[in-house]
Amino acid sequence: MSKRLLLGLMSLVMVVACSEKEKLDDMHDATNDMRDITNELYDTLRQGDSLSLRRQAYEAILKAPTLFKKISEANKYFMSFEFQIWNKFGQDLEADKRALLGQQAAMEFFMEIEELAPADGSVNPLVEPESDDIYSEKNREAAFDAMAVSMHQHNRKQVRALSQSPEQKPMSMYSMMEEALLSSRDQAQTGYVREILAHESKAIQLLQARYNVFPLVFINAVSHIGNKNFLAQAWQVKMGWTFDVETLNATQLEYLQTEVLNQALASKKLLEKLNIKPELNSHVEELLTKMTVKKSNKKSAKTASQEQLLKVLEQLKPAK
Repeated sequence: MSKRLLLGLMSLVMVVACSEKEKLDDMHDATNDMRDITNELYDTLRQGDSLSLRRQAYEAILKAPTLFKKISEANKYFMSFEFQIWNKFGQDLEADKRALLGQQAAMEFFMEIEELAPADGSVNPLVEPESDDIYSEKNREAAFDAMAVSMHQHNRKQVRALSQSPEQKPMSMYSMMEEALLSSRDQAQTGYVREILAHESKAIQLLQARYNVFPLVFINAVSHIGNKNFLAQAWQVKMGWTFDVETLNATQLEYLQTEVLNQALASKKLLEKLNIKPELNSHVEELLTKMTVKKSNKKSAKTASQEQLLKVLEQLKPAK
């Protein structure tokens, strides 16, 4: 009798244990399903929010009344791409997710550029925006220039995300474009390289624009020539102008070199590596040629920054 009772109790324990295991399995499956739903929801919301921010920024680029305001809005446009806020969470854990986000960004950006870039492949760094007619040819050209000089920007959130993923490298629209332009033309490419090479002539046009507009950004920063009308600019070109290094602190000198002049020089060197002649607008070239430098005579760390900046300026000038 006790043996039967023992067997019965064992059977009951096994049934209960199996039932509890099934419950745990069901809970595990439900947890996984909930996690997948949460990840999908996060990914969908991020995509929608990112697209909304870019649409707002793009509209603001067109409406901005000056080139420098357009550049400010273009920075926001580039920082809102999803690859900029990839964070190794949820679906971002997938091996190729970041590259896929880069491909989507390149496809979208170059479709926009096709609408903004001068159709003849030219570059006009001196074009005046026309905010009263945002779809005019001149205003679209100014928007193109702003896009060109902003495409190297990184969202600072990348720094935190990449610190946890040392196998990943910083990405920007410019870095993707550089990789694409240096890739082989003898075989069909994939991913963001494919999207960019499908618009190769526009990529070259963007490089030429960067080579031309960044020097103007520098010149305006140290002389405010950009605040003058065309006749006043022409007079200042004829008479010459002075770059007084003493008016800038060491941080400003470093910033102008790193964030402005080095960007122009990198674009120039990339064009040369591609066996394409960098074309500097004659007005921009004359502004650089007519510049007189009033150096600082003080011996300090600022002197080294000053010399480095002047070397970059010399390298930007076309070869004679």
